[in-house]
Amino acid sequence: MLNYRTPSRIIFEIITIILLVLLCVSIVVPFINAMAISLSSSNAVLRGTIGLWPKEFQMDAYKMLAGNYTFLRSFANTVFLTIVNTILVIVVSLAAAYALASKNMLGKKIFFYYILLTMFFSGGLIPTYLLVNGLGLNNTYWALILPGICSVFYIIVFKNVIDQLPQELLESAEMDGASDLLLLFRIVLPLVLPMTMAFTIFSAVAFWNEWFGVMLYIRDKNLWTLQYQLRDILMSAQLSNEMRPGSLKEHLRIVDPQNLKMAALMLTVLPIIVVYPFVQKYFIHGQMVGAVKG
Repeated sequence: MLNYRTPSRIIFEIITIILLVLLCVSIVVPFINAMAISLSSSNAVLRGTIGLWPKEFQMDAYKMLAGNYTFLRSFANTVFLTIVNTILVIVVSLAAAYALASKNMLGKKIFFYYILLTMFFSGGLIPTYLLVNGLGLNNTYWALILPGICSVFYIIVFKNVIDQLPQELLESAEMDGASDLLLLFRIVLPLVLPMTMAFTIFSAVAFWNEWFGVMLYIRDKNLWTLQYQLRDILMSAQLSNEMRPGSLKEHLRIVDPQNLKMAALMLTVLPIIVVYPFVQKYFIHGQMVGAVKG
């Protein structure tokens, strides 16, 4: 029996483990420090003595954020847009891929190359803005939904996966009178579910972190997302002048800006951290399905 644990292999594994440990430490330590700052008193923050454990424990920053209408509205907007955008992009991508993989669709190669072309040559930022503005979508939820509803990458991957499915299964369902919608959601979707869940995670994280579209198209604070609200808090902490009544800037006089920034940061990232362990198995399975053929 061959021994694969040669000295060079052992050295490689040790170096890999050390690098992975250092990478984990570089990610976990700042996160724990940020949480400790958010739960510490303003005096402890000003002294700069906070490490990995809160000092003079208090939750004033969280209470202020929880009682601020703008922050709560931005949280609700982010949840709404994440759910709606994720569902739409997955449904549209899966339906388009099914159509392109169907043997009954006329001119599917032309449509495929047309869609593929947009992956390499986009319209650009200014034409996109002019289009959204010309359609009257500025300052509406539609400006944050419609521009990202179609993912060419998802369509191509879904199409390749559907092409590898047993055609006999689809043909037998067609002979039994199944419609295209029934084939898509009752037969195809369960077979590509791991890949669908992986793309769902990708999309949900991307839409949860959305802020650039808000900066371009949204002026009404009631439509801000959580990430853009966090950006406003961070800028407010750095530019604490020009206090505006009713905004979070006025709270900086009461709570240290560092407390408020770190508390907002924790409330922004914790939902993703809480949800991810429950969907991790789908993520890993989906990656393997996309990487292994046959």
